[in-house]
Amino acid sequence: MNKEINMLKISGYNDFKCTANKCKFTCCEGWDINIDKDTYERWEKAEKDSTYLLNGVKTKECNGKEKYFINKETFEKCPFLDCEGLCNIVKSHGEGYLSKTCHSFPRIKNDFEIKSEFSLSCACPEVIEILDKIKGKILMEAKCRNNKEGLLEIKNQGEELLELKIRESLIDIVSEEEFSLDERLLIGFDMLLNILEDESYTSEEILLEELEKYSDNEYRKEVAYVYNEIELNRVDSLLEINSLFLDMVENYREVSNLKCILEDISNFAERSNIESLSAEWKEYKKNFKEFNKLLEKCIVSKIYSNCISDDMEDMILSFQLIILEYLLVRYAVFLKYCINDEKIQNEEVKDYIVIFSRIIGNNAEAVLEFLSDGFEDPILEMGYLCFITLF
Repeated sequence: MNKEINMLKISGYNDFKCTANKCKFTCCEGWDINIDKDTYERWEKAEKDSTYLLNGVKTKECNGKEKYFINKETFEKCPFLDCEGLCNIVKSHGEGYLSKTCHSFPRIKNDFEIKSEFSLSCACPEVIEILDKIKGKILMEAKCRNNKEGLLEIKNQGEELLELKIRESLIDIVSEEEFSLDERLLIGFDMLLNILEDESYTSEEILLEELEKYSDNEYRKEVAYVYNEIELNRVDSLLEINSLFLDMVENYREVSNLKCILEDISNFAERSNIESLSAEWKEYKKNFKEFNKLLEKCIVSKIYSNCISDDMEDMILSFQLIILEYLLVRYAVFLKYCINDEKIQNEEVKDYIVIFSRIIGNNAEAVLEFLSDGFEDPILEMGYLCFITLF
């Protein structure tokens, strides 16, 4: 196959341009920066500065494997930055010495047997602006649009991978406007949970039947009805999401470029009477719906980038983190809404999308460890997810 048409790019990919020093969210602070093995070995062999480079590295055990990260606390700036915010590695060795993460961010590349996909991270504010301007659906498009035969061949071959069929089912569910965004996320999670828990889905035929079942809107309505019938206490749900919010932002309130955005809502969350705030929630949710289109586009973009594993547990954890990001964005905007006398600013919503994409998405292993410690299992129970979503 022609290599060029074997590449697919997410909608808006070619529109990305780094705004550099005009960006209020530096890429070099507030998250755990991964160093790939090739870069680590290149630094080991560096004729000069090898010790300096390796002193900036720490190792962590992740899923039984040793991984390398920039040697800093999550909230700290990268130690390779100089006093002017420029990278000492680039200054001394050129961009070729940067890790793949630093070199490519916010671009994401996922390689499959039959194609490569290029997408963008919502942890970059410029990406959110690009997504917001897209009028239609977010798609993964062939690089050579004129070659329809090639596009069809890529599509057909891609569909042979079960994990990509599951991903397409997720995107189809999340894009169905007949349901609320909350319901769509829970229906998608329900599907993944059923596949994970039923060992018979190791059979491809049975798995495809399950995906077909969830493609039917009547069945989706049945699933949504069951979860909407759960009796929830709004105050209890708000107390729980408030506690989760404070836990998640705890280590980020001192990050210099996040402090001005997180500090006021964090202080408000700590001192507010949640019971009195609950009276504002119903009206707030109505007003917040105007941002559902943008949030849906961000969620679909994240599904394309992250929900790609052939391990079902990894797949559901990736989607669960996307749901948590959405819930925390929604709650952060609610806190700001209460502070701002019931006004929602478009730019604030976008800022919170970026921030929680960094706090959750860019620090996934730490978040999953937190969930595992708090709930004894990183995969949340469906009842709990409804409790913090549907109130």
